[in-house]
Amino acid sequence: MHEDILREESDGVIVITLARPLKRNAMTIAMREVLFGAVDDLRDRDDLRVLLIRAEGPVFTAGLDIKEHHELFPATRGMQEFRRDYRRNIHRFLDEMEVIEKPVVMAIDGMCLGLGLEMAGAVDFRLASTRASFGLPEVDMGIIAGSGGTSRIVRLCGVGWAKWLGMAGERIDAETALKAGLVQAVWDTERFDEQVMDFCFRLAAKPADAVGVAKLAIDLCADLDRAGGRTVERIANTPLILDSNKRLPGLGGQGDKT
Repeated sequence: MHEDILREESDGVIVITLARPLKRNAMTIAMREVLFGAVDDLRDRDDLRVLLIRAEGPVFTAGLDIKEHHELFPATRGMQEFRRDYRRNIHRFLDEMEVIEKPVVMAIDGMCLGLGLEMAGAVDFRLASTRASFGLPEVDMGIIAGSGGTSRIVRLCGVGWAKWLGMAGERIDAETALKAGLVQAVWDTERFDEQVMDFCFRLAAKPADAVGVAKLAIDLCADLDRAGGRTVERIANTPLILDSNKRLPGLGGQGDKT
C-alpha cells in the first residue's frame, strides 16, 4: 500500500483514505492507482458492497498533483496524444466509478477542489461536514474542469451553479452545496466520521441486486421523459419481484385484495 493513501475493509465496506495532508492530499498517479484498484475490487468481489472515500487533515484534496503531472506529461504532446492520455489516465476511471452497480460514497471533511470535486460528481453519495467547501480553480489556470467538473456538475447542480463554480471559479461552502444539490447531507464535524460509517453500513446491509438496479434505473431515468422513465421502472422491477418469492401489496398480484 502506498503511504499517501490507505485502504481498509470492514463488513463489506472498502474505506480508502487520502493520507497526504502535508501536500493537501494532492492526488498523485500512485494514489489514483490505489483508488482504481478499489473500484475494480468493488465491481468484481461479491463480499464488497460499498466504497467509501475519505481523507485525513483539514483539506480533503487540492486536486491533481500539478507538479507530478507537468514532470510526467511534457507540454510538447500533440492534441490527439493529449486526448488519448486524458481519457486513459482519468476519464476511464471516473466513468467506471459512475456506472459500477454498487454504491460509492465520498465523505468530504474540508476543502475539496479540482479533481476532488470532479470525482465527487462521479460517485453516488456526497456527504459533507460543516467545514467542507468546494471549488473548481481550473479556470484561473486558463483551462476548464475537464474530467467531469463541467459535464457532471451541470447535471447535478444545473447551469447556474456550474457556471458559478466552473466559469467564475467561485467557491461554495457546505450549506450552499446542499442547496445547490451537490451534496445530499451536511453533518457536524464532531460526529461526521461516525455518521458516515453508519450510513455506509446501512447501505452495505441492503439487498445488493435491488441497490444495483436502482442505481442503473435512476441514472437512466435522468435522461428520459416521464413515460420512458415509468417503462424503465417496470422493466427493472420485474425480475426483482419475480425472484422475491413473496407477493407485495399494490402490485396487482392475485393475493392483493386492496
